[in-house]
Amino acid sequence: MAHDSGRRGRGRGAVRGRGAAGLAAVIALTASGCSPELRPLVAVYVDEHGTPRALLRSCEDDGTIRGPFLAVSPNRPETGTGPADPPTASEDPEPWQGWRAEGNREAEDIPLFSPPAHWDVETRGPQTLRPGVTYELSLGDPDEYYAYAGEVSFTAAGLAALPADRVLTREGETTRDAFEERARDAC
Repeated sequence: MAHDSGRRGRGRGAVRGRGAAGLAAVIALTASGCSPELRPLVAVYVDEHGTPRALLRSCEDDGTIRGPFLAVSPNRPETGTGPADPPTASEDPEPWQGWRAEGNREAEDIPLFSPPAHWDVETRGPQTLRPGVTYELSLGDPDEYYAYAGEVSFTAAGLAALPADRVLTREGETTRDAFEERARDAC
C-alpha cells in the first residue's frame, strides 16, 4: 500500500507543535468530563458527475473550522450509521487511513477525496471510495475551547443509495436545504 505521509508546505516541527496543543486540549476536555457538542455541520453526497462530495459548515462568523479529518476503518462492518471506530493495532498497523488537514480553514464544499491543495493535507492509504469500508468525516470548533464538533459516518453503498437531491448527515438522509437550515439553527 502506498502512503504519502509527507506534508505540503510546512515543516514537521510547526505541525507537531500545533498537533500537540490540539491533543492537549482534547485530553483536558476528556479529563474534565467535557466533550464537544455534536452539531449537524457535516453532510456528504454524490454530485451529478458521480463525485463524492462533502458539505462542511461552521458556527463562526468568519466561517472557519478546525480540521477536517476523513478516517477509514476497513475492518468495521459496513453499516452506514454511527461513528467509525479506528482499527486496533492488531487489526491494522497504520494508526489511521484517509486524510487530515490540521489547523483552521474556511468551511467549504469539497470533493471527499481531493481536498483543496491550499489545505496542506496529510494522506494515508487509497484516496477513493471503496466498498466494504466505513468512513467518518469530522471537523471541529476552530477556537481553543473545542466547544463543538460535526461528523458523519458513511459507506460507498450508503452514498450510492442516496437519491440525487439528497445528502447524508449524522441523523440520516435529508435534503440539502434542510441540512443547511439545521446547520444554521445549530449555531
